[in-house]
Amino acid sequence: MSYRIGIDIGGMSVKLGVVDENFRVIERMRIATGTGCGCGELIAHMVDACRQLAEKHPVSTVGIGSAGLVDSQRGCVVRAGNLPFENEPLAEKLSRPLGLPVYLDNDANCALIGEHAAGACRDCRDVIMLTIGTGIGGAILADGRIYRGHNGRAGEFGHFVFDRQSARRCSCGLSGCFEDYASATALLAMTRKKIQEAPDGPLAMETAAGVDGMTVFGAARKGCREAVEVLQEYAGILAMGINSMVHIFQPEVTVLSGGISLQGDYLLGLLAPYLLPEAVVRTTALEGNGGLIGAALLDAI
Repeated sequence: MSYRIGIDIGGMSVKLGVVDENFRVIERMRIATGTGCGCGELIAHMVDACRQLAEKHPVSTVGIGSAGLVDSQRGCVVRAGNLPFENEPLAEKLSRPLGLPVYLDNDANCALIGEHAAGACRDCRDVIMLTIGTGIGGAILADGRIYRGHNGRAGEFGHFVFDRQSARRCSCGLSGCFEDYASATALLAMTRKKIQEAPDGPLAMETAAGVDGMTVFGAARKGCREAVEVLQEYAGILAMGINSMVHIFQPEVTVLSGGISLQGDYLLGLLAPYLLPEAVVRTTALEGNGGLIGAALLDAI
């Protein structure tokens, strides 16, 4: 039996796991990144966690999927938003102390590799993935291979201009980006706006204990009319982006990953009235482990 370590670095935490040759995560660990966690400290935590896992399992390689702009050829995270990395040779800094080959790629690419190996698109060769979280990322599978573009930056689906008249300035330098309208952050803003418009309404009552990106789904499942209205508006916006990508890429399937995708069939039901007839959309089948599994497989692609 062969084993690999996969690492999925997100804005809030780092997930690590040992993946076997049947793509099962047999042991996992989690590291909170937090706003006060510096680059050296975070790398030290990852090295320590990998050592603990390697002591229990005969691992052969380590793969890392990181948020942000990644140069997979150099094993370097160029920059990564909320993470403390800037031109950081992350693969080398783990490989040296661990004595193992370490591979690095963008987290969305890793999520798609995982889904292609063991999840929602395992029988497909042409796939688009949308990762929906704080922002929106993406990845492209073309004829069975990850398409990265000439500079490794392909798949930034959150940053096509969705509304050219928008005054919303994005961190990428453009205005009116898709992620400003269809990310979990955008859904949270829509929920809060609805609450402000009807502070005594049923949605406000349902969210009295606090609001996050998933709150509106819970309220809608309980029959809250205002929550359903928010989600219908959101689903229409998300579907517009999906339809645009279907026209451009003609994928066999579009896979949704990230926190919102865990709503599964409920989310797909919301999207269905707004999708093109040829748009086949599925949510992740790996329960949030796609990025970790895909990272573990980077040496094999």
